[in-house]
Amino acid sequence: MQLEKLKIAVGKIIGSERDDRHFYHNLDHTLDVLAAAERLISHTKTEPETAMLIRAAALLHETGITVSPKSHEDASVEIAKELLPDHGFNQMQILRISELILTTRMPQKPYDLASKIICDADLDYLGRTDYFIISHKLRLEWILLNGFTDDLTEWYQIQHDFLENHQYFTLAANNLRKKRKQHNLYLIKKLLHSSS
Repeated sequence: MQLEKLKIAVGKIIGSERDDRHFYHNLDHTLDVLAAAERLISHTKTEPETAMLIRAAALLHETGITVSPKSHEDASVEIAKELLPDHGFNQMQILRISELILTTRMPQKPYDLASKIICDADLDYLGRTDYFIISHKLRLEWILLNGFTDDLTEWYQIQHDFLENHQYFTLAANNLRKKRKQHNLYLIKKLLHSSS
């Protein structure tokens, strides 16, 4: 399994074929999710082959955005099926990677440790100090691609509801990110209170 070559291939796809208005769904996000997955893998003592499959899914989970902004996870699975055989992955591994990619779809419904890891990695930023920077990249993308309102209060209300209902699935993610996520939610509540 050639993860480094797969990373280069994914970089070419996302770097050259995505819409320039994807300020959130881009290579930075992909590499960020991969780094978060690596952290969680190390904290959960995931077995080596499963860890490799999680890494591959993290790399591929946003490639479908180059095909379709809606249901891009399905498109990511199709791209994965095309790319992975040339990088040393067998059919059983490709099926497992495809399942992991699909669990990142909202609302997340992980069903085992590997799927919990990739779901937590995908939303790792919710519990970090750069949350607001990344959140506003997503907001800008929604405005430019989906015609989303640029009303900041409405955006913060959506973020408030999302953070309030979100849960990390692994103990490792909760230990690493829950406290800061709660602080980010507190800051959003203050922003909403000050705008009312």
